[in-house]
Amino acid sequence: MEKEPRKYTEEFKKQIVQLHENGKTVIELASEYGLVGKTIYRWIRQY
Repeated sequence: MEKEPRKYTEEFKKQIVQLHENGKTVIELASEYGLVGKTIYRWIRQY
C-alpha cells in the first residue's frame, strides 16, 4: 500500500522556512519535524 501524502498548513510551512532563515539547517529541520529535505527545499523556494 502507498502512503497517503501528508498535508501541512501554510502556517506550518512558513514556520519551517522561518526557522531555516534563522539558521537551522535543512537536515536539522528534517530530523526534528520528520520531514524530507526535498520538501523543505521546495517550501523555501515557495516562501
